[in-house]
Amino acid sequence: MYTAVIVYQSTPMLGRNLLQTGNILGMFNQNKLVTQLNIELNKKKAPWTAVLDDSIADIEQISQKADAIICLPGLQKQFDSGNYPKERIFFYDSLAYHHLLTDSAIDFLDSIYS
Repeated sequence: MYTAVIVYQSTPMLGRNLLQTGNILGMFNQNKLVTQLNIELNKKKAPWTAVLDDSIADIEQISQKADAIICLPGLQKQFDSGNYPKERIFFYDSLAYHHLLTDSAIDFLDSIYS
């Protein structure tokens, strides 16, 4: 089983609060997205499970468990992916995220290990 980590916070920077609870574009939608993704992945019998990042966007911790990373809108320039392979990172767009559309994310996951 492969793991896709949903990153919903930006990488902490000096002077920013480390205890963020959501992002400005969709507070708390990340939990709904993880649930919806797992429902759709189970329906397709895909070898993936989606989990919410619990490391405050720490790429060192994320890379130890992530076979893929899915970032929420607004993180294209705010998430430091370090040396993690860029081809295994998916960035949600605002429309798909707010409507909990999973097709593009699932297609991305299917393309990694197919």
